[in-house]
This record gives sequence, structure tokens and C-alpha cells, in this order.
Amino acid sequence: MNILVLFSYGSLTSIDDVAGFYNDIYHGTATEENIAAGIRTYDAHGMADPLGANTARIGQALVKKLREESDETWKVYVANHHTEPSIQTVAEECIKLNPKRIATFSLTPFDSLTGSNAYAKRFTKLFREKNKQTDIIHVAPYCDHDQFVEVLSDRAKTAYEWLPESERNQAEIVFTVHSKPGVPKAHQTMISQYETLAKKVADSLPLKNYHLAYRSGKPLPQRWLGPDVLDVIDELHAKEVPAIIFIEALSVIENLEAIQEITTDAINKAKGLGMSAVQSEYLNDSADFVDALFEHLSAELKIETGEKSVSISFK
Repeated sequence: MNILVLFSYGSLTSIDDVAGFYNDIYHGTATEENIAAGIRTYDAHGMADPLGANTARIGQALVKKLREESDETWKVYVANHHTEPSIQTVAEECIKLNPKRIATFSLTPFDSLTGSNAYAKRFTKLFREKNKQTDIIHVAPYCDHDQFVEVLSDRAKTAYEWLPESERNQAEIVFTVHSKPGVPKAHQTMISQYETLAKKVADSLPLKNYHLAYRSGKPLPQRWLGPDVLDVIDELHAKEVPAIIFIEALSVIENLEAIQEITTDAINKAKGLGMSAVQSEYLNDSADFVDALFEHLSAELKIETGEKSVSISFK
């Protein structure tokens, strides 16, 4: 038995999950107003939680490929930070199964002190309390994987071509990621990965200018990474930039927060200032994205495949 653990911020399967989700985000102090606002947000979306639904489908697709290519038994769990099944719940389930190997994988492309890295450390600590023998492989971030860069660049090109032809070549790109608390030095690895990925994607388009922005930053006195995406829009408007292409580089699987802050707030602000604006599509469970994830995962796990022989090694 081998297990693939996908880390996720949260996976809601019913509108009834929203109250608990928000209460966990607020560390048990969510007010009735906080919860009511969250329920309104999900209800207005009119569909199931896209992060949970897409993550589950990606997990099933990846584990199917692992079974086919490694000729071994694989099971997949989604371990969530703010919803059930939680990281602790999944760790306890894995302990019961006593697997030969566990591979953990975050579906966000960058290293993150408060995200992927923290989730991996927590899972390992919980699992090792009862099992010290099973191999645990934490799959590295995939931000520099060529096939992933191609997929994100493809979506960027589609967005570029959607703009009016008269404004297309004067457009500027605004990349976004969720902000992090603290000074840039504390998040240098993530920032460096963000800068590298943005340059590669921007270089795939016939545009000269692009900008790195952040969203969800909290107000002072706590320090958050910036500049904020809404401030960048103001700066581009002041420079008379006619059009913006928004590319979310962290939440490549859509979630309600990213939809609100980019698909709604950022695009509406740009359009309200008289600018054309378009966002590149979320990757979600698209076939080319799943293929890119599997290529990275199989390389990390050193899966060797061929028509005549199949082997898997974690050495």
C-alpha cells in the first residue's frame, strides 16, 4: 500500500460546511456576522466549492496514473488545513493503514512557510508519533516544471488574445498571489520562485511590461507582502495603460477568495477606471494541468516507466 496525500487549504462538500470552515479560519472566534457573510459568498457562487471539487478530481486522476505506471497499489487522501478531513485526521488514517510509502503533495506551486511547508511538517510530526518506519516523501514545489509553465503560459496567451486587438499590444500583465504576513526576507524562497515563474510566463507573450502584486494583505500594524493588486491598478491607470491581463500564480485551482479578489474586485476596479481587463483561466482539473502535475510527481518519486518494464524507486 502506497498513499498520496494532497494538502489543501480547505475542501467544502456542502453549504453546511461553511460555518465550521469560517470558525476554524477565525480560530474559533468567528462571529455570526462572519459566518453569515461566508454563507452568502458561497450561496451567491451558485455552485459547489470549486477548490474542494477540483482537488478531489485531481487526486483521483493522479492516483489512477500512479497505479497504472507503477503497477502498485495507491490510495489518495486530501488533507485540509481548515476542514475535514483535516491533516490530523488523515495522518491518523494513514497510521492505521501502515503503508509502505507516503507521498505528500501541495497543489499550490510555491514553497510557503505558512502553507505547504507547515502542512508537511505537521503531517510528519503527527504520523511519526506512531509510525517511524514508513517512508515519507514530501514532493517539491512544481513552480519551475517546464510542463506546468507551458500550461500557465497557454492560459495567459488565451487571455491576451481575448483583449481588443486595438489595445492588445499596449496591455500590461499583473501577476497575483495571496500575500503573507511578515517582511520579504522571511519569504525569500517563495518570492524568488514567484519572480522566476512570472518572468517565464511573461516571456511567452509579446508584451514588455509585467508586475508582481499581492492580494488579501491585512491592514497595519501587521506587515504583509505588497504591493496590493488594487494599488497596482491605480498606478497603471495613472500611466494610461489601456488594458490589464491578470494572472493568478498561486491559486491555480480556483477558490472563492481568489474569485472575489481578482475575478470580481480587481477586474471591476480596472473596468471602472475605463481600462480593458481579462483574467487568465484557472487550471482546475484540466487534462494538461493534471498531466503536468503527474510528470512532476513521477519525477520526484523516481517512477521509471516503459513499454516492457515498470519499476518504482524512492532512493
